[in-house]
Amino acid sequence: MKKEDISFGDWHRWLFGDAPPAFMGEVLLRALVMFVAVLLLMRLMGRRMKGEISVAELAVVLTFGAIIGGAMHQPKSGLLPGLAVLGAVLFMHRFTNWLAHKYHAVEVVEQGDAVLLLRDGVLDLAAMQQQALSQEQLFGLLRNENISQLGELRRVYFEVSGELSLYQLPTPVPGLSVRPPADAPTAALDGPAQGKKACATCGQVPAATDHAGGSCLRCGAANWQPAAWQAPKAA
Repeated sequence: MKKEDISFGDWHRWLFGDAPPAFMGEVLLRALVMFVAVLLLMRLMGRRMKGEISVAELAVVLTFGAIIGGAMHQPKSGLLPGLAVLGAVLFMHRFTNWLAHKYHAVEVVEQGDAVLLLRDGVLDLAAMQQQALSQEQLFGLLRNENISQLGELRRVYFEVSGELSLYQLPTPVPGLSVRPPADAPTAALDGPAQGKKACATCGQVPAATDHAGGSCLRCGAANWQPAAWQAPKAA
């Protein structure tokens, strides 16, 4: 469109663009056809597309938007090219899933692998940094799972779906509280957490002799808070 063809008061261009008003009916029909086609493709791609999706599946969904956009509302675009590209995407999705099923290395490259974020109540800071996951984000996810402190956990895995898999200790030990700083616990007056501190950076709860240098022997931070502990719930 040339600069001289642009007029601020041209309401026809604002509402319909360069297409005639009659094209609106065709747009509705095109949208219906593409909507049905996408529904069929989502069904053919499997049940995973209806639940938590992987990175590859998210890429497919975003590609759908790019494919169907032009076929639905651009007068110069036909339906058949868009439908052909949708078919090609379906083939590539099926083919890469077959490769991932046959070769584990392909699955790891395409979807990633589970990452260990916590071991025996202590955070793996390097793994969290690699996954671009902050401590507060992780703690928020743990609070959603009714975890009050890290000493309840033996392992925490960050799955490829973005969910956490938790393996809890049979008997909790003192650990770093996952509550927000404004609601951080005070020093315990009795119980297993009495007199113990937890590193506010990695969650390490050292022995009393380890505090001599003032820094955490695991991560080097010098940021401590009272260790938290909660009695196991009665069965």
